[in-house]
Amino acid sequence: MSIILKIFFLILLPLMSATASDVKIVALDGKVLYYRDRVLSILTERTKLQLNDLILTQDGRVSLEFEETTLVFTPHSLFRVMNVKNSQRHQFGEFLLGEFYASTRDKLVDKRVLEILLPKAKVHIIGTRYTVQIAPNVETLTERQEGKFKPLPRLELIPETVSSNDLVTQITCFEGKVFVTTDSGQNQELELYDSALYSGSGANIRISKKDENELSRLFESLGFKQNDSSAMNADRAK
Repeated sequence: MSIILKIFFLILLPLMSATASDVKIVALDGKVLYYRDRVLSILTERTKLQLNDLILTQDGRVSLEFEETTLVFTPHSLFRVMNVKNSQRHQFGEFLLGEFYASTRDKLVDKRVLEILLPKAKVHIIGTRYTVQIAPNVETLTERQEGKFKPLPRLELIPETVSSNDLVTQITCFEGKVFVTTDSGQNQELELYDSALYSGSGANIRISKKDENELSRLFESLGFKQNDSSAMNADRAK
């Protein structure tokens, strides 16, 4: 099923109410919404997330914990909760627009594949820290990397935005390894400080090597904090 059809089904049809209650909302700041059964509601720390809930950060930020992994989302980001898992795979959800920062408590802590779906691709990791950025075009990606967060498109325009060949996705590895597989058959392994950039077609991946200063500037401009990555390891050490 194409990404356009999947999103239209998500928006236009009643959703299953299977629970994803073991996904914890560990931090919430500002206005964040979730879309369920054709209704937009305000997300709170008490919300029990369900399969296929669509999370829309407005001017706020939210951190979600999936067992050993925490995902931190910037303002004006869009994420569909899945939390599907078995002994081989743990698929957190589908990330469509904006930015998130992923942190896993310990390297190789889980023998299962830890995976997130993206437009035209999927990523899975062996390691602890990486970011994903998705924007409607290169100009918007650059602006967001400078901390200028433009609002999300209206719900009915999301399928068109996500399926556009102008869409840009950037994946940056801060620690460990990240494996990227696009729908067009491209496979790329990212290691420390590698950054992958690909367009909406998913046909070509450009790899660049970032230095530590570049990564620090990116981390700060997106508004991520050091405790986004260190808090989980500190909790585990207690």
